[in-house]
Amino acid sequence: MPFGPRLDRPSAVGDEGRPRETSLAVAAATVVALALATGFVLGQPTFLTGLGFVAGLATAGVALLDRDTLGETVVGHLLFLPGATLLGVLVALTPGNLYLVGGHALALLGTAAAWADAADDDALAGALSQGIRSYAFGLVWLFGAVVAIAAGYLAWRLVDSTVAAEDPTVAAVGFLFVLGAVLGAVRLSLEGIPVVQLTPRGRRDAVRARLGRTRRVLAVAAAATVGVGLLSLVFTATDSPALALVPGATAVVAALTSAFVVGPLLVAGALAILAAGVAVAARQITQRYDERRTETVAAAVAGGGYLVVLLFGVVPEAAGLLALSPFVFLAGVLLAPLAVFLAVGLALVAVRIDLFPERAGGPALAAAGLVVAAVGADSMGLPAPLVFATVAGALVVWDAGSFGLGLTAELGHRPETRRLELYHGVFAVGIGAAAVLGATALYAVRTSAGGGHTLAMTAAVVGTLLLGALLRG
Repeated sequence: MPFGPRLDRPSAVGDEGRPRETSLAVAAATVVALALATGFVLGQPTFLTGLGFVAGLATAGVALLDRDTLGETVVGHLLFLPGATLLGVLVALTPGNLYLVGGHALALLGTAAAWADAADDDALAGALSQGIRSYAFGLVWLFGAVVAIAAGYLAWRLVDSTVAAEDPTVAAVGFLFVLGAVLGAVRLSLEGIPVVQLTPRGRRDAVRARLGRTRRVLAVAAAATVGVGLLSLVFTATDSPALALVPGATAVVAALTSAFVVGPLLVAGALAILAAGVAVAARQITQRYDERRTETVAAAVAGGGYLVVLLFGVVPEAAGLLALSPFVFLAGVLLAPLAVFLAVGLALVAVRIDLFPERAGGPALAAAGLVVAAVGADSMGLPAPLVFATVAGALVVWDAGSFGLGLTAELGHRPETRRLELYHGVFAVGIGAAAVLGATALYAVRTSAGGGHTLAMTAAVVGTLLLGALLRG
């Protein structure tokens, strides 16, 4: 019975990416049981298993990044980088032993990666490259948002000073700048709005020529308006009454700089830019499928999603809870993904130099995480049986995972092998339990004999060797 969703796409025969479901279920149950047992010993049953949800989100994101459709790829971006970053932050900020918390987090992450087949060379390389791309787009969106906010503030100040100006010369100069900006926005929007494409085919040549003339007129008008405004700034630096000398000019300027005129102008310019942006985005999304284009558009959309979530969700809430400046917290959030990229890059290097098994990455990571957790449990002085069980669990996870991988390589995912896998899994767990009981008994005899304190990990190493010999013999 499956314990999680299938995010990989297995073939019938010869797919070595993920163990058979029953074997993987045994490994997953072992990891979760050890995390729960450690939590009960610490007095917080869900202390460690709560990390499994975040680890699952991150690995699901890695698996979805390999999909072809735009929507699935965007969801993969929004799950992978935030999920991996949040997992790292939780491990770093969780009070307690870093080896214990980090080891169980690695074990849960490896289990989730095994379910999703998200720990091989291709998956890690894709996650690293696309994650960096979406992060870069997020920085671009952030820079663009800062520029847009600054431009909006300056525009508001310009409009406010134009409407409220008592000197008709100052008001006229402000109106020229506003008009020039609106004309420039309309000219720029014509590059994105598909005017020619929406015209009947027989009239496209005429519309294309007329559109070219309109663009030139708008460009010249915008440049001339802004230029006249810049030249007119000279009159604001002198005591000359300028426009006040022209009969009726004051009333005309007052009418042009009123909110009833300036407001619609600004709305027209904003709508032109918005229409062009929507048209460009729709054109990119609806174009014929191209893998590189789809990945780029997905990364751009995800980058914008990061920015929205950070600015309106994460930063205000977390900065208030942690009593930090929003700018300091934002800087930390922007730097945290770099640690994720470093970790994924190191994992990719380990796979490519054969330091880490490529096709058995998930079970290997889970087993290694349990070994690290055992080191942390021993350093915290947790009961020796728990330390033994964690080390033995590491071997059980690896044995069950490798057995399931062997079946997958030979038979694929279609044949029914549940009974065989259950027999092997129960046998491995039974031997592990017997080894834990034996090691605990030896440890109890050793300490009760007055021979001094013996580190639990010393006995655990002996138990590990015995268990490995039994499982592989």
